[in-house]
Amino acid sequence: MDCCCEKKKWSPKTHHVICNAHFIGKKKSDDPASPSYAPTLFPPVYHAKQVNERAVLSRYNRLMNRRKTLHKHNIGVNCDTGNQVNNDPNNVVNNSGCEPMDISSAEVILKSDQECQVDFVSSAGIEQTKAFTCNRYIYMTNYCDAEVQTEIPEIATLKTIVNRKKMKDEEVQCGTSLTDRVDKSVGFNKAIVEQNRKQRSFCGFPSIKTDEDLLDIAGVNFQNFNFLLSKTENPSERYTITREQRLLIFLVKIKTGLTFSAIAIFFGLHRSTISKIFFSTLQYLNSSTANLVFWPSRAAVQKTMPECFKPQYSNTRVIIDCTEFKIDVPSSVDDRIYCYFHYKKGFTAKVLIGITPSGFICFKSKVAGGRKGDSQLTIESNLVDSLEDGDVVLADKGFPEIRSIIDASGKRVLLIMPPFLEKKSEFSKEETDLTYNIARVRIHVERITQRLKTYQILYKIPEHLFFCIDNIIHVICGLVNLQPPIFSNKTKTIK
Repeated sequence: MDCCCEKKKWSPKTHHVICNAHFIGKKKSDDPASPSYAPTLFPPVYHAKQVNERAVLSRYNRLMNRRKTLHKHNIGVNCDTGNQVNNDPNNVVNNSGCEPMDISSAEVILKSDQECQVDFVSSAGIEQTKAFTCNRYIYMTNYCDAEVQTEIPEIATLKTIVNRKKMKDEEVQCGTSLTDRVDKSVGFNKAIVEQNRKQRSFCGFPSIKTDEDLLDIAGVNFQNFNFLLSKTENPSERYTITREQRLLIFLVKIKTGLTFSAIAIFFGLHRSTISKIFFSTLQYLNSSTANLVFWPSRAAVQKTMPECFKPQYSNTRVIIDCTEFKIDVPSSVDDRIYCYFHYKKGFTAKVLIGITPSGFICFKSKVAGGRKGDSQLTIESNLVDSLEDGDVVLADKGFPEIRSIIDASGKRVLLIMPPFLEKKSEFSKEETDLTYNIARVRIHVERITQRLKTYQILYKIPEHLFFCIDNIIHVICGLVNLQPPIFSNKTKTIK
C-alpha cells in the first residue's frame, strides 16, 4: 500500500490504493452518511481544507441518535405488492397473502431503500387525484426510517343550473355581460363616467368643460379639437372607445410627453391599448392634415406681410432656422455618431423650419442627426427648388454655404444674413445697425420654434418613437399653424 503523506504532490495510478490515514477515524465506513465514507484528510501540500475530526464525528453521532428514535413511528411499506400502512410499528400487513413481518426482530444484513407512490382516483363526477408517497430506509442496524407523504384533497361538488333565465334588463342580468367585460378591459363605460362625474374625478373627454382645460391637457381649444376630430378616422363598430376619447389620448401624448403607461392610468386603459391608439391616430392625421403645412404663393405672402418687415424686407419669402431636440441614446453605433452634438453635449435630432413673415410654418425638412450642419441640412432639403426669382431669404450665420447653391441654381435669390466679424476687432456702425435690423425681423422664427417645443413629446424623444419622428414633427407643425398668429391684428389709432 502506497501512502501519499510525503511532502511532494502525488499523482495516482491504476495500481495505487489510498491508505486509511486519509479517512476520519483511521477507518473507511460503508455508510454514505458517515464522514469516513470518502477520504477527506490530505497533507498541506495539496492545499485541502482542514477537517475538524472531532466536530464531524460529533455531528455524525447526533444524526445516528436521531435516527434510532425513529423506530417508534409507523413504517411505510412497498405498495407495489399491495402492502398497507399499519399502526403497529413492528408489523406490516401484506395483502398478497404473506405473513406479518416483525421488523424489530429481523436481522438486517444489508441496507435497503424502498419508496413507492400511489394515485387514488375518486369516483366523483370530476376526476381528482389523491397522492400517497412512502419511503422506507433500512440500515445495517436493528432500526429503520420511514417517511410518508400524502395529499388527499376533498372531493369538490358541482352545482348545475338548468335552464337559467335570461333577464331583459342587462343591468340585472345574471353573470357579466360581454359589453361590461369589454368596457372594463378597454376604458370607462357609461356607468363609470356618470359615477366619476358625481365624484368630480377624471373620466376622459367628458370631464373637460372649458378651452383652458383642453389647452392645458391637449394643447388645442375646442374649435381646433373639433377640426382635428373631422380629420380622424371614423372607428368601426368593434371599437368601444369614442373618437373624442381616442383623439384626446393622442393629443395628451403629444402635449405632455407622458409614457403610455402613465396615460393608461388616467384613462383606465391598458398600456398596449394606448400605444395602438396613438400610432393609428398619428398615421391617419399625418395623411389627412398634409395641407396644414404647405408652400404658399408669393401673392399670399405679400398679402399677409407684417408692417415690421416694410420697407427694408418687404420681399421676404421665407425665414429659415434649424432647431434641435434631445433624443434617447440610439442603440446603433452609427446612429450615435450621427446624432451626438458636441455643442449640446448630448444626442440630438435636428430639423429645418421655414416660416413666412407672418409666422406660418411653410416648410420643414426631414429629421436628421444633430451632428449634421445647418447648411448641409438645408441643401439636402431642396429648399432652393421652391424659391423664385426676386425672393429674399432671411437666415442666421449658420447658413453661409447655401450661397453657392443658390448661385449654382441660376435663380436671382437674395440671402440675407448678419455680417461676420472675420478679421476685424469690432463691427462698424453700419454693420451694427444691419445686425440689429436683421435680428429684429428674423427673431420671429425663434418664436415659432419655441411654440414647437411647448409640446413636451419633443423634450426627449424615446427610441421606440424614432421610426415615426417625421410624422410627429409634421403633426406638431400643423398644431402650431392652428394657433393664433404671432402678430396682433389690432391696429393702433393715432389721435
